[in-house]
Amino acid sequence: MKLASTFIQLASVVCAAAAVLPRTDCGRLSQAFAEDVVAKFITILNHPDPAAANATAQALLADGYQEISDSILSLEGQPLGGITFEGKQGYIEGVLAAPPVEGITTNEILVAGSSKILWYWTFYGIGSGEYEVKGFNLFTITEKGQISTLNLEFNSIAWGLNTGYQIIFPEGGGAPTK
Repeated sequence: MKLASTFIQLASVVCAAAAVLPRTDCGRLSQAFAEDVVAKFITILNHPDPAAANATAQALLADGYQEISDSILSLEGQPLGGITFEGKQGYIEGVLAAPPVEGITTNEILVAGSSKILWYWTFYGIGSGEYEVKGFNLFTITEKGQISTLNLEFNSIAWGLNTGYQIIFPEGGGAPTK
């Protein structure tokens, strides 16, 4: 009985210590924290006030920030499997110099353990807006509550068509289901 009591006390201490981390619930990121991170990230993407978006990005992104996206690399004609942005300054400058992302809809926000947030989204305002662009952001969160890594994948064909890319279909189809 004494062993069980000691274990319960130890578990309580571990949960209390975990609760000191930014917006965690016994070691797990809270849903409210995840929603706050996504809301802040959206203000960076649509940057209605670039100075405020810059301040938000400076606070939200870790110094060693990395973005990894085969979707972006494929649009750029680059080899897949690399890093699309290394360091937060270059990322912030690039996003704030680009046109704002309009028509952002959050489909779902999920907490994935102690350091991950998954954001499933639809963008309706990319380029011509003819095609909706759906995608996922997987954020890795540091102990300080900042984003250290963003793994991003989305419908790059829809993005490309909306922004003027020419798609040439192979003879006889080429779709994996045909």
